[in-house]
Amino acid sequence: MEKVIALLSDFGLKDHYVGTVHGVIRSITPEAKIVDITHSVRPFDLVDAAVKLKWSYRFFPTGTVFLCMVDPDPTAEPVIVSTERFYVVCPNNGVGSLMFEEEPPEALYRITADHYFIEGKGHFRTRNQLAPIAAELLKLSSPLHLGEEIELSRLKRFRLPPVKEVAPGVYETIVLEVDQFGNLILNFEFGGEAPKAVEVNGVRVEKFLPKFEKLQKGELFVSVYPEGNLQVVAYMASSAKLLKATRGTKVKVFL
Repeated sequence: MEKVIALLSDFGLKDHYVGTVHGVIRSITPEAKIVDITHSVRPFDLVDAAVKLKWSYRFFPTGTVFLCMVDPDPTAEPVIVSTERFYVVCPNNGVGSLMFEEEPPEALYRITADHYFIEGKGHFRTRNQLAPIAAELLKLSSPLHLGEEIELSRLKRFRLPPVKEVAPGVYETIVLEVDQFGNLILNFEFGGEAPKAVEVNGVRVEKFLPKFEKLQKGELFVSVYPEGNLQVVAYMASSAKLLKATRGTKVKVFL
């Protein structure tokens, strides 16, 4: 079985940061198969990182090590989280919260094996600390020699604002994400019932389409995002710009 390590960060691709993390991993575990989920998480944005991890993890093989490198709080303790199928190496800052709702954590380890750390000038603990530990974990397939097990209750987690029923058949939610195409992905999972309408900033979108076909450029409609959430789309255009909506914008869903 291939040894897969999946990287998620807010480093971008302009600088050398991602490349050096790759280099550290391959120096320690040459057989590692490295997959870059994304390095375009909004800087320091744990919610954005948690959403992208949730939408990605289930497509990876059992035994994958997820190295999550979004680190807004340098005091957050570096940890290893094990689930039934995966490992997550990250600061203890809540970045795995949404994944863990579906893939429950089974154990939590405070990283103590600092003899694996790389000496480096300045502060770059992802490269110097988390990456070597993730590479060793991939090689050992066990965190027992890398950290001290601590109570799962110490794992930091957060929840997204819940969907609210504000009137019979009317639900209030938020825009969870705006993707590369300007589509508005809602924090509302499609349950099989096509919505009668979705209202964003006073604009009511009533067309629901399972496929993108027979549309005029800029025409608004509702469909299902690949990960199962409702989304508001403008054909060959940006619904975010047309509706003046961003992440966190309140939306009403009529069923």
